[in-house]
Amino acid sequence: MTMRSTSGGRRRARNGFSLIELLMAMSIMGILAGLAIPNLRTMTFRARAASVSGDIDVVRVAISQYNADQNAWPAEAANGVVPPELSTHLPEGFSFQGEGFELDYEALSPVVIPGDPSTTQVIGVAVTADTDELSNAIVELLGGGIIFSTGRRHTFVIFRS
Repeated sequence: MTMRSTSGGRRRARNGFSLIELLMAMSIMGILAGLAIPNLRTMTFRARAASVSGDIDVVRVAISQYNADQNAWPAEAANGVVPPELSTHLPEGFSFQGEGFELDYEALSPVVIPGDPSTTQVIGVAVTADTDELSNAIVELLGGGIIFSTGRRHTFVIFRS
Protein backbone atom coordinates (compact mmCIF):
# COMPACT_ATOMS: atom_id res chain seq x y z
CA MET A 1 0.00 0.00 0.00
CA THR A 2 1.35 3.40 -0.85
CA MET A 3 0.37 6.88 0.18
CA ARG A 4 0.89 10.10 -1.65
CA SER A 5 2.70 12.83 0.27
CA THR A 6 1.91 16.51 -0.06
CA SER A 7 5.09 17.08 -2.11
CA GLY A 8 3.93 14.62 -4.72
CA GLY A 9 6.41 11.83 -3.81
CA ARG A 10 5.49 8.38 -2.63
CA ARG A 11 6.13 6.93 0.83
CA ARG A 12 5.26 3.71 2.61
CA ALA A 13 2.48 3.39 5.19
CA ARG A 14 3.66 2.78 8.77
CA ASN A 15 2.76 -0.58 10.29
CA GLY A 16 4.05 -0.11 13.85
CA PHE A 17 6.08 1.92 16.28
CA SER A 18 9.66 2.98 15.83
CA LEU A 19 12.31 1.88 18.31
CA ILE A 20 12.56 5.44 19.67
CA GLU A 21 8.82 5.57 20.33
CA LEU A 22 8.92 2.25 22.17
CA LEU A 23 11.92 3.32 24.27
CA MET A 24 10.23 6.60 25.18
CA ALA A 25 7.04 4.81 26.24
CA MET A 26 9.02 2.32 28.34
CA SER A 27 10.99 5.16 29.96
CA ILE A 28 7.82 6.99 30.95
CA MET A 29 6.31 3.78 32.36
CA GLY A 30 9.52 3.14 34.33
CA ILE A 31 9.46 6.64 35.84
CA LEU A 32 5.79 6.26 36.84
CA ALA A 33 6.46 2.83 38.38
CA GLY A 34 9.45 4.26 40.26
CA LEU A 35 7.16 6.88 41.77
CA ALA A 36 4.41 4.41 42.66
CA ILE A 37 6.41 1.57 44.24
CA PRO A 38 7.71 3.50 47.30
CA ASN A 39 4.17 4.74 47.89
CA LEU A 40 2.90 1.16 47.70
CA ARG A 41 5.50 0.04 50.28
CA THR A 42 4.45 2.83 52.64
CA MET A 43 0.79 1.89 52.26
CA THR A 44 1.61 -1.76 52.94
CA PHE A 45 3.30 -0.90 56.23
CA ARG A 46 0.46 1.43 57.20
CA ALA A 47 -2.00 -1.40 56.58
CA ARG A 48 0.06 -3.73 58.79
CA ALA A 49 0.17 -1.03 61.49
CA ALA A 50 -3.63 -0.85 61.32
CA SER A 51 -3.71 -4.64 61.77
CA VAL A 52 -1.47 -4.28 64.84
CA SER A 53 -3.84 -1.63 66.21
CA GLY A 54 -6.82 -3.94 65.76
CA ASP A 55 -5.03 -6.84 67.45
CA ILE A 56 -4.02 -4.63 70.39
CA ASP A 57 -7.66 -3.57 70.81
CA VAL A 58 -8.79 -7.22 70.77
CA VAL A 59 -6.25 -8.10 73.47
CA ARG A 60 -7.18 -5.00 75.51
CA VAL A 61 -10.85 -6.01 75.51
CA ALA A 62 -9.98 -9.63 76.41
CA ILE A 63 -7.79 -8.47 79.32
CA SER A 64 -10.56 -6.17 80.58
CA GLN A 65 -13.15 -8.96 80.30
CA TYR A 66 -10.88 -11.37 82.17
CA ASN A 67 -10.34 -8.80 84.93
CA ALA A 68 -14.09 -8.16 85.19
CA ASP A 69 -14.79 -11.92 85.43
CA GLN A 70 -11.95 -12.91 87.77
CA ASN A 71 -11.11 -9.65 89.59
CA ALA A 72 -7.47 -10.39 88.78
CA TRP A 73 -5.04 -10.03 85.90
CA PRO A 74 -3.81 -12.91 83.74
CA ALA A 75 -0.36 -14.29 84.51
CA GLU A 76 2.57 -13.25 82.34
CA ALA A 77 3.39 -15.49 79.38
CA ALA A 78 6.35 -15.71 76.99
CA ASN A 79 6.69 -13.32 74.05
CA GLY A 80 4.31 -14.23 71.26
CA VAL A 81 2.34 -16.69 73.42
CA VAL A 82 -1.28 -16.12 74.38
CA PRO A 83 -1.66 -16.36 78.18
CA PRO A 84 -3.80 -19.45 78.89
CA GLU A 85 -6.25 -17.41 80.96
CA LEU A 86 -7.00 -15.15 77.98
CA SER A 87 -7.68 -17.90 75.46
CA THR A 88 -11.37 -18.09 76.41
CA HIS A 89 -11.76 -14.30 76.06
CA LEU A 90 -10.08 -14.02 72.65
CA PRO A 91 -11.61 -14.90 69.27
CA GLU A 92 -11.06 -18.49 68.21
CA GLY A 93 -7.71 -18.91 66.48
CA PHE A 94 -6.38 -15.54 67.64
CA SER A 95 -2.59 -15.52 67.74
CA PHE A 96 0.02 -13.23 69.22
CA GLN A 97 2.12 -13.89 66.09
CA GLY A 98 1.18 -11.52 63.25
CA GLU A 99 2.59 -10.79 59.82
CA GLY A 100 5.79 -8.95 60.66
CA PHE A 101 5.05 -8.45 64.36
CA GLU A 102 4.65 -10.24 67.68
CA LEU A 103 2.47 -9.31 70.64
CA ASP A 104 3.33 -9.81 74.30
CA TYR A 105 1.08 -9.48 77.32
CA GLU A 106 2.80 -7.46 80.05
CA ALA A 107 2.03 -7.67 83.77
CA LEU A 108 4.77 -5.58 85.36
CA SER A 109 4.89 -5.40 89.13
CA PRO A 110 6.57 -3.77 90.98
CA VAL A 111 7.40 -0.97 88.58
CA VAL A 112 8.66 2.55 89.05
CA ILE A 113 7.65 5.15 86.47
CA PRO A 114 9.61 8.40 86.59
CA GLY A 115 7.25 11.29 87.27
CA ASP A 116 4.55 8.93 88.59
CA PRO A 117 5.87 7.37 91.82
CA SER A 118 2.41 6.18 92.90
CA THR A 119 2.27 3.61 90.05
CA THR A 120 3.33 0.15 91.25
CA GLN A 121 1.72 -2.14 88.64
CA VAL A 122 1.35 -1.85 84.88
CA ILE A 123 -0.80 -4.08 82.66
CA GLY A 124 -0.22 -3.67 78.95
CA VAL A 125 0.45 -5.11 75.53
CA ALA A 126 3.82 -4.86 73.83
CA VAL A 127 4.31 -5.18 70.09
CA THR A 128 7.66 -6.02 68.54
CA ALA A 129 7.99 -5.26 64.83
CA ASP A 130 10.29 -7.24 62.55
CA THR A 131 11.33 -4.21 60.49
CA ASP A 132 12.08 -0.55 61.10
CA GLU A 133 9.49 0.42 58.48
CA LEU A 134 6.69 -1.38 60.32
CA SER A 135 7.92 -0.04 63.66
CA ASN A 136 7.84 3.52 62.30
CA ALA A 137 4.34 2.99 60.87
CA ILE A 138 3.14 1.72 64.27
CA VAL A 139 4.58 4.76 66.02
CA GLU A 140 3.04 7.07 63.41
CA LEU A 141 -0.40 5.47 63.77
CA LEU A 142 -0.45 4.74 67.50
CA GLY A 143 2.22 7.05 68.90
CA GLY A 144 -0.05 8.74 71.43
CA GLY A 145 -0.88 5.44 73.14
CA ILE A 146 2.70 4.21 73.49
CA ILE A 147 4.10 4.54 76.98
CA PHE A 148 7.37 2.61 76.66
CA SER A 149 9.36 2.29 73.48
CA THR A 150 12.72 0.57 72.97
CA GLY A 151 13.95 0.00 69.44
CA ARG A 152 11.23 -1.90 67.58
CA ARG A 153 9.32 -2.82 70.77
CA HIS A 154 6.45 -0.57 71.86
CA THR A 155 4.33 -1.07 74.98
CA PHE A 156 0.76 0.16 75.30
CA VAL A 157 -0.50 0.47 78.87
CA ILE A 158 -4.03 -0.80 79.48
CA PHE A 159 -4.13 -0.38 83.26
CA ARG A 160 -1.85 1.00 85.93
CA SER A 161 -2.25 1.26 89.67
